[in-house]
This record gives sequence, structure tokens and C-alpha cells, in this order.
Amino acid sequence: MTFSLLARDPLTGQLGVASQSHYMGVGSVVTWAEAGIGVVATQAFAVRGYGPRGLALMRAGNSAPDALQQLLQADTDREIRQVAFLDTAGEFGLHSGIRCVGAAGVARGEHVVGLGNMLDNDEVPQAMVRGFESAEGDLAHRLLAGLLAADEAGGDIRGRQSAAVIVVDGAPTDAPWDGIVRELRVEDHQDPIGELNRLLDLSDAVEDMSRVVFDPNGPILGPPQPDSVYHSAAASLAAVAAALGDNPEAIFWQAVLQARFGRTDDARRLLQTATRHNPRLGTFFSRLADAGILTPQSVSALT
Repeated sequence: MTFSLLARDPLTGQLGVASQSHYMGVGSVVTWAEAGIGVVATQAFAVRGYGPRGLALMRAGNSAPDALQQLLQADTDREIRQVAFLDTAGEFGLHSGIRCVGAAGVARGEHVVGLGNMLDNDEVPQAMVRGFESAEGDLAHRLLAGLLAADEAGGDIRGRQSAAVIVVDGAPTDAPWDGIVRELRVEDHQDPIGELNRLLDLSDAVEDMSRVVFDPNGPILGPPQPDSVYHSAAASLAAVAAALGDNPEAIFWQAVLQARFGRTDDARRLLQTATRHNPRLGTFFSRLADAGILTPQSVSALT
């Protein structure tokens, strides 16, 4: 009832899994990942346990094929399962049970595998792999390109409902939560892949903003910075503001940046723009003096 992609980026070592289904909340069932360990897709008549248990086995040192085989041996209903594991060495463990509802199949590329069941036709998995391999951009964008190619080739014969993507770092870490590069879900939507692409682009913009705003040593929170840092941050926030449209978040932080660097006129203009979208941002701006982000003098000059 689902089609999924698992892939490894040989340049960055990142691992990713993405899925689409005519089933609500596919991301809570099918897609599993842990930084420095691997990724899993468990589908068809899915058992969630293949996700956390498979990751635990790979964490314990088992390769993806070995980890999957151990779980399959204990599953008396394995012929209705469709499961794929991918580990940090780039090894795949694959299983597509003979009782999976057709069209069902698996397609492999050099660093990617696509699998699906309840598909419109047998060509969907291969279309998924081709879409991934012909796409550009980071791993998350290429995974979604693969999903889109599969959908355009026929996709899930029942239609569309939800989609998800997870990308994690390939390097081992004591803090795997810090190794999550992307984790986005669309639980219920007429065009879940299109919506997931929109969210991914929005996530790109928000990450750019976060690098400017939330860095303790950056131009908003940190000590005095050279003009080169200011110009780079201003350009980044301007690009984010354009991407966010009616959301004034980046415009607000542009105003804060300008105030921090003593550009009062520009700060006033940007703050006025932001408060037209949300009048309460004026009060929020004032509170930045209490947090030591702005001086009381710069706040009083603008409010």
C-alpha cells in the first residue's frame, strides 16, 4: 500500500528514507532512521517493529542484510511484508514477500533502492530509482524527486494521502538526535508529495534563518561582529523573507539585525513592515532589551 526509497549519499555519507502512501500518517509506520546506524522502510502489511528492532540490530554491529534476516526468521507472516534496511556501509537488506499485493516489486540503483506494493504497475519502482538518480540537490530533495517520479508513473493504485522523508548523518554519534538532517511528514493531503516538497523548501529557508538568529556567537546573539558578517547575515535574511512570503519572522529579525548594527532607519522600516503583519511583534521587539539582545536605547529609538 506504499512506495518508498532508501538511499545513501556517497559524498556526505548521509542516509535517507522517503515514502508515500494512500494511508494516513505513513511516516509513523513506514520510515525509520538513526544517525550513524541506518534507515528502514517497513511496509505492505507493515509491522512497526521492523523499524526500531532493525535499527537496534544494526546498532549492535549487524549489517543491514543480517539484521533483516534475523527479524524475518522470527516473523511467521513474512510473506505479507515488504521491508528494506540500509546501513552506513551502503549495504541493503531487502525483502518482498510473495503474498504482497501487486503490483509489487523492488528496483536497485548504485546507492538507492525503491520498493512498493499495491502499485498501479510494475514499472513504478524503477521509475522511482530513475527519478532519484537523475535529480540534483541534497539527499532529501533527490528522495522526493524519486517519489514524484514514482507517482507520475502510476504510484499507489489507491491514490495519495500521506508522505514522509527522513535524512540522517552517516557518522556515529553519542547524540543521534543531533544527526537528524531532515524529518518532515505530511499526514493527510490531496497532494502529499507536492506538500512535502513545499515544506522541504520552507525548511531550507528556516534553517538559513536559524543560522543567523540562533547562533550564540552570531550577529544577533553574539558579541560585536565585523561588517562582513553583517552583510552576509542581511543578505541571508532578505532571501529568507522572500521565501516566507506573508510570514514576517525573517523581516522581524532583519529589523533586529539592523538595530544591532546601528542602522536605525532601516530597522524602523523593517519593524513597521513586520508589525503590519503582526502588531504584537512591537511588544516582542521591546522585550529583546530585557534579554540583552538589544540595548534599551536602541529599543526606545524604534518603539
